[in-house]
Amino acid sequence: MKECVTMLERLDKDEFEQLYALMDESFPPAEIRNFKGQEMLLDKPDYNVYVLRENGEILAFFAEWVNEKYRFVEHLAVNEKYRSQGLGSKTLQAYNAMDSKPVILEVEPPEDEVQVRRVKFYERNGFHLSSYSYIQPVINEGHEQMPLVLMTYPEPLGNDTLGEVKDWLDQTVYKS
Repeated sequence: MKECVTMLERLDKDEFEQLYALMDESFPPAEIRNFKGQEMLLDKPDYNVYVLRENGEILAFFAEWVNEKYRFVEHLAVNEKYRSQGLGSKTLQAYNAMDSKPVILEVEPPEDEVQVRRVKFYERNGFHLSSYSYIQPVINEGHEQMPLVLMTYPEPLGNDTLGEVKDWLDQTVYKS
């Protein structure tokens, strides 16, 4: 496989069904919007999806929200067929190298084995687990709210800054 940095590309709208199928298999329903709601985000100027593709197949993707100060990774997934090969780390490092703005993402509090493994994955890739937690507003009607904790890259961010980030998320990500 070629170097990931050169392979991360913007999603083509005609690939959205393939992307959504990958989202649907990678995330619980409470963590993604319904098909139409997710598709509508593609028209927002502060929302981008970057994919790693090979032979027309999406191997991994990042869905981000951006503003003048931060990048927020709302979704990151590796196609199940390509997991446990280091692809997640390589693409995450490529994504981090795309811009110098701090990167913020949400994880579930590390309380069970899967959640702990997820946090450790991000920590191995330079992210810092904060103590800033909250309940994610409902983004997919009919599904439960989720307790979440923020992680940041490349440096830890203080709770005042994370409060500012959360205000931005409430005004953009969770209003969409």
